[in-house]
Amino acid sequence: MASTHTQPRQFVRLTKSQRIQHAILFVSTALLIITGFMIEADRWFIASFGSAAETIFWWRGWIHRIAGVAVTVICIYHLIYVTVNADGRSWFKDMLPRPSDAVFAWQNIMFMLGFRDARPKMDRFFYLEKLEYWSVYFGMFIVIVTGIMLWTEYLWPKFYLDVAGAFHLGEATLAALAIIIGHIFSVHYNAHVYPMNRAFLDGMISEELMKEEHGLWYEREMAKHGGTPHGGEPSA
Repeated sequence: MASTHTQPRQFVRLTKSQRIQHAILFVSTALLIITGFMIEADRWFIASFGSAAETIFWWRGWIHRIAGVAVTVICIYHLIYVTVNADGRSWFKDMLPRPSDAVFAWQNIMFMLGFRDARPKMDRFFYLEKLEYWSVYFGMFIVIVTGIMLWTEYLWPKFYLDVAGAFHLGEATLAALAIIIGHIFSVHYNAHVYPMNRAFLDGMISEELMKEEHGLWYEREMAKHGGTPHGGEPSA
């Protein structure tokens, strides 16, 4: 008897280029957080490295700077990507805030409170994803500018360096909390995809999850492709 089991249909969520950009941003940001907060550590933590402390913190400084350069380069590349690449322009267009996002947010809150029977049908990127995306633009601008100032400290009066240092540390703390509490929890500890959303690895989203969390996008894609999922790998 032939098997009735069919493979779940998949749709492209992230292209290869987008996954590479995400990977570079994730690794470099993680290094920045670790090496950045090391210098804010108490004396006992630094002393715990013993005679190797000076060498470790020398490497810490260079790793932090190299990761900072990597973040800057990938941010500049992303700006070019969303300007000249077709997939990038589509990404940027779908990430733009719209009045409907406020409506979806209100409807989703009502659903979670039990005042609606169903979740609203949201698009390719819903309001929280857009908020996170634009927060990265804002946050990266602050840490890159202040980081350059701190790296070229001999060019600036002490007052400006003190202000830059406060903004640099404050935004880094906010970014670390947003990544650890916001992004990782909502994306990877989401009950619908636990223990991991694999889109950052294979770029795909299941038909079931797409219908549940991105209903408008699902309906548009099905209409565009005549009911056939767009399962191939688009050009990077």
